Amino acid sequence: SGRESPENTRAKLGKLADPVFAILHDGGKSEKLESLVDGLRARGLADFVAVDVGIVRGLAYYTGIVFEVFDRAGKLRAVAGGGRYDNLIGQLSDGAVSMPALGFAMGDVVLGEMIREHGSACAKMQQAITAEHKIDIYIVIAKEQRRPDALAHVQTLRDKDYRVDYSFASEKVARQFQAAEQLGARLAVLFGDEWPQVAVKDLTTGEQQLISNQELLAYLARSLSLSS
Repeated sequence: SGRESPENTRAKLGKLADPVFAILHDGGKSEKLESLVDGLRARGLADFVAVDVGIVRGLAYYTGIVFEVFDRAGKLRAVAGGGRYDNLIGQLSDGAVSMPALGFAMGDVVLGEMIREHGSACAKMQQAITAEHKIDIYIVIAKEQRRPDALAHVQTLRDKDYRVDYSFASEKVARQFQAAEQLGARLAVLFGDEWPQVAVKDLTTGEQQLISNQELLAYLARSLSLSS
């Protein structure tokens, strides 16, 4: 069959050989595993669990039960995987700390594929991304000569904890306003021919006003406070 002989397997497993072979001989039953499954069953989660003694995680630091998480249809690779590792923290701390642990890692690509296959989940993900990416102010650079002034204000506003974005490359003004709306910006500040004044546009109401750049911080603070 091409498989390794039981004798060679025993030699490699060493002191773990007897308990491992006992579990395999009993069809995968073990006291620890049965206790875990019983606990999951008591919590009404039995339908989400299947015991598979063939799972082998590729990392040597596991010291107990390991697990993998799949989509219910079983069409994709593992979404997540992990297990028990009682000695890892001690190894990483060079023996300074001894602490048992349980952990797992998730595959973002597989998770993304699974979400995209379900319309409602995909819609919720997009809503969350949009909400997370919403910004307070978008800086529109109408004249490249004004970019240094615009960037100075970007930094000042970010230092004040405002969420600010701008175009890294030279773009048409219309494209920049489009980006501001897509990012959910509340205000757009245009640096152009009016300098040392700037045009501040409320992207909700469409109202626009020229403001001296020295008064810009105070004006933005008032405007954002009123619209929050």
